[in-house]
Amino acid sequence: MHHIAARRSAPDYRFQGFTLVEVVIVLLVLGILASIAIPRFIDLRSDALHGTLQGIEGALHSTTGIYQPLAAIRGVQTGNLLVNGTNVQFHSGFPEGHWNNTFRYILDISAKSGFTPAGTRCTRYRLCGVGNRRSIPAVAGTTGGRGVIIWPEGFLISERCFVYYYNRHDGSYPMIGVVDTGC
Repeated sequence: MHHIAARRSAPDYRFQGFTLVEVVIVLLVLGILASIAIPRFIDLRSDALHGTLQGIEGALHSTTGIYQPLAAIRGVQTGNLLVNGTNVQFHSGFPEGHWNNTFRYILDISAKSGFTPAGTRCTRYRLCGVGNRRSIPAVAGTTGGRGVIIWPEGFLISERCFVYYYNRHDGSYPMIGVVDTGC
């Protein structure tokens, strides 16, 4: 006996599109993901900026640790120390708090940096530097000596986002730190 198979018609697979509910759900999920990702991205920028400032602080400590003993060995307490063919200013046994006569020659930072007047927004370099400062804003105990301030591109010193080095001119280890309340 032969069975005659019922002939089925092929299902209709025409594209119907998404329903409004499906589109709304997808947009809602994307909105939730964006609300989580965007703040994390913003925090990464802030974390990178703070990391840069801490790296510069470390470089200032290293620079001091390298050149202070060299000055002592060469008998330079206050005056010029010849470093790589350039006279670098020292005071009280430590690098002087001067950008143009000291730190631009001895501070090794990988970013493009250069002198910028103190009241100017840093725009020409990744890092701006100014020296010969009698005091450091927002840092107690910075009187009687000279200091250097290094701040990142896009900022003013007054915005409180910088690294500092301050030689107190009394023979004690320089004050080195980060002011980051405005970063």
